[in-house]
Amino acid sequence: MLTQKVKTYIRNHQLCPEYLFDDWVKFLELLYEEDGCVESILWFEHVRIVDQKDSLGGGGYRDKTNPEYMYAETFLYEDNMESKSLSEVKKQIESTLLSYPNNKLIPAFYIAE
Repeated sequence: MLTQKVKTYIRNHQLCPEYLFDDWVKFLELLYEEDGCVESILWFEHVRIVDQKDSLGGGGYRDKTNPEYMYAETFLYEDNMESKSLSEVKKQIESTLLSYPNNKLIPAFYIAE
């Protein structure tokens, strides 16, 4: 069950209907501090809409703060993360980001509720 503190953070910082945040580190630190955990990660790419054809993603959500951009859903997915520590989750995210240096990937989280 998500605590009120986590729910408030989500309400105030969520970029789209997915659990997608500009500061994913801050979100994860709060989530784990409040005894939550990540079940899996689905990756989105922040990309200009006109360049979507060249992105890793397809379809997704328009960036409300910059209408020329969108969060395109990719096929990159990491599952079975419930048993991983905060440190392990961060390392996995950082590894994925390093694997795609030419793309602005952002993790979206499936959270154990």
